[in-house]
Amino acid sequence: MCFKWWNMRTPGRADRKPKIWAFSLSKLNELLEAVIPQLEPVAEVRVFHLGFEEALDAARALIKGGDEVDVFVSAGSNGAYLKARAPVPVVVVAPTGFDMLAALSRARKLSGRVGLVTYGAVTPELEQFKDLYDLEIAQRAYVTAQDARAAVRALRAAGVEVVVGPGLVCDLAEEAGLRGVFLYSESSVREALARAVEIARVARVEEARRERIDTILHHLRDGVVAVDAEERVESLNPAMERLLGVSAAKVVGARLSSVAPALGLARVLESGVPELEGIQTVGKRTLVTNRIPFVEQGTQTGAVLTCQDASEIARVDRSLRSHERPRRFVARHELADVIGVSPAVRRARALAATYARTDATVLVTGASGTGKELFAQGIHNASPRHSHPFVAVNCAAFPETLLESELFGYEEGAFTGSRRGGRAGLFEAAHTGTIFLDEIGDMPLPLQTRLLRVLQEREVLRLGANDPTPVDVRVVAATNRDLERCVADGSFRADLYYRLDILHLHLPPLAERPEDVGPVAGRLLEQALRRYGALALRDRAAAVLLPLLARCPWPGNVRQLENVVERAAVLCSSAGALGEALEDQLRAVVPAPLAPDAPRRRGDPDDAERARIEQVLRECNGNQSEAARRLGIGRTTLWRKRGRGAPRQLKARRTIDGP
Repeated sequence: MCFKWWNMRTPGRADRKPKIWAFSLSKLNELLEAVIPQLEPVAEVRVFHLGFEEALDAARALIKGGDEVDVFVSAGSNGAYLKARAPVPVVVVAPTGFDMLAALSRARKLSGRVGLVTYGAVTPELEQFKDLYDLEIAQRAYVTAQDARAAVRALRAAGVEVVVGPGLVCDLAEEAGLRGVFLYSESSVREALARAVEIARVARVEEARRERIDTILHHLRDGVVAVDAEERVESLNPAMERLLGVSAAKVVGARLSSVAPALGLARVLESGVPELEGIQTVGKRTLVTNRIPFVEQGTQTGAVLTCQDASEIARVDRSLRSHERPRRFVARHELADVIGVSPAVRRARALAATYARTDATVLVTGASGTGKELFAQGIHNASPRHSHPFVAVNCAAFPETLLESELFGYEEGAFTGSRRGGRAGLFEAAHTGTIFLDEIGDMPLPLQTRLLRVLQEREVLRLGANDPTPVDVRVVAATNRDLERCVADGSFRADLYYRLDILHLHLPPLAERPEDVGPVAGRLLEQALRRYGALALRDRAAAVLLPLLARCPWPGNVRQLENVVERAAVLCSSAGALGEALEDQLRAVVPAPLAPDAPRRRGDPDDAERARIEQVLRECNGNQSEAARRLGIGRTTLWRKRGRGAPRQLKARRTIDGP
């Protein structure tokens, strides 16, 4: 219950004693004054010689001046009047059976003709009692002062000489020339005051609970509104006020359907069935709503509506994804880590920095080992998404079925062996960040179709799921294939190619920028020698290695160069010093240089690469694993570069199984 002018208690004073105000116009004052000292340890009681409207006016004035009160106490018609009008709990002093018998006993000593006037109704038990004991007692009841006056007159006309009743009745009897016997005793007054103290205590506990709930609701970001059984608004928190654009003072007491028709609770009040996780649009906001009926002691007394802003849910979802994101989804490199002084590298760095400022899809092309992922990480770290995940996936490293579940995720039971509860895919893991799709040219055609839909709709459908999951992902793709040629021969979808090739970044091979070999090799050599604790040998090792490295073709590009430098660093750290024997070993780890008349790879890089691969294979007596190691590439890449086909074993199997 909410009272407008009654300040029952002040926050911060919950530990004070209950404050009780007693109102009386009659003999009740004497009993109150006698009992009050007994209650001083547990309550503060004030007695006012006022009644009816005067009592209410006095109470309003005191409260307006800063006084506080918990409970009113009064008796008879005065108590009934205050109970019907006062905005505080009112305890009405009620005579006990012992009070009535004691008062009647005193009256019988004064006269044999006794009348009893009580408030509200006569006492049926007394009628049975007087008939049983042949007592002559006339009973009357009253509601108003006029009723009481009329009852006293009727008793006097009937020959009654002593009237038993409340203070008002006793006063009227004495005015009429009769004897009045006060009905109440100290026991009944003490009991009324004890009930007042208990009511104040319970109210204080309830108020403290309500204040805790109000504090919680006040700080909730969700909007909350509670209604009664007639859908009248009882309370709403600040978040709901902001949502509806109204103040609580204006809507409390109004029907929720009239304030916000889209958020009404009439259906839930009628059915008694909760409605959870509804999606509604109110103004320009999309809300997730929950409607829950209130049931108290088996009776439905109202309902509550909670509203969550969908944008807030999305924000929390992003925070959760970020919090639960594995640490491996982090880009370690910046664009500043790209080493090179050639015009081609400087242009590529500048273009990558420009691309980083946008969210458009980037397609990075170039031979294997030219640093496509390094540029992808640099673009991510230079973008506004730098604090969000960077997820890299090699599309050529997984079988088709496994790649599909890795990229798009799956629901529980989607296939045999699926994880309980399902699993989010890498697109979901990259939400709000960047996903790097390496070797995109090797993605199977069926998955190209699914990828195209993700790029177009910005949502992912897990395997076995019916509802798509929205994702906010920036895509950077990379390939060493000629995608235009792949589109022409039907191995790559044209629509996916055009969707990927929005911002294009081509990285030239190392053989086309020989001026970069020295700076790159120098940095790699320094890092490797530091790892092996042989940094002191850097200058002497560089003097031997760099001239040799500058004359190599580097079909494996920077990756091959890094492997060669790593082997050289191992030799240096093992020898501890550079001598002629070690210099000979360092020369041995460097690939054979180009023939003096051999042209630089300015033409078709595939032909030059293929020739170099065949040369290394001959040197390794056909051992493909050793050749791949020397070239700094994987066996799968070696097979593809030799003939863009499957390994010999797979081809043989297809011959047996059929096309």
